Amino acid sequence: MTVIRNGMSAALVTGANWRKGSRSGAVGNCEEVSPVADGRTAIRDSKSPDGPALVFSGQVIRSFTTALRGGVLRMPTAETYLRRLVARGFDFLHPRDARGEIAAVVGVRAHHNVIDVIRLHAENNAIASRLPADAADVLNPTEVLWQRAGWATDILRDLLALPDERTPGAFTHHRAETSASGCWVPTAPGRAKWLPATA
Repeated sequence: MTVIRNGMSAALVTGANWRKGSRSGAVGNCEEVSPVADGRTAIRDSKSPDGPALVFSGQVIRSFTTALRGGVLRMPTAETYLRRLVARGFDFLHPRDARGEIAAVVGVRAHHNVIDVIRLHAENNAIASRLPADAADVLNPTEVLWQRAGWATDILRDLLALPDERTPGAFTHHRAETSASGCWVPTAPGRAKWLPATA
């Protein structure tokens, strides 16, 4: 008999009867739960069915769901963070692929001699970057002052936490102070390119 423990491969959880939540989406991005031995509950990520399982006692699950329903736990969502970025001055574009499908959501803000860029490809695939103000191509920069990649909520939170004027430890050499002004120029339907001002 396999001992069911926290962090073990979900594929090894014996007797598991995995089920998705009633509000689960159709794109396979949800958590699945299963009762296991000793009144515990195992949880796994549906996108990684062989990945690690989290195993909690019934009391922990009850306390957690009570706190959620009571409004005690309120984690900001990606939408909340995106609204904060818009309020801070980010402009968003939706580049499309060759079939016309949205390939990503891209937000850009030029300020304080830098350009901040956020690219959202999926809830678990976001990239935030801080670039010099004279970056010629914000999607394929030659120099990056700061960058993070990972889950959208984590990356959006990190981007919002960046100080406007400096990123501690990111500037490895002095750069001449230049203006972060410029404009977006449409290049195709749903596409645009940032052109920094030269004068």
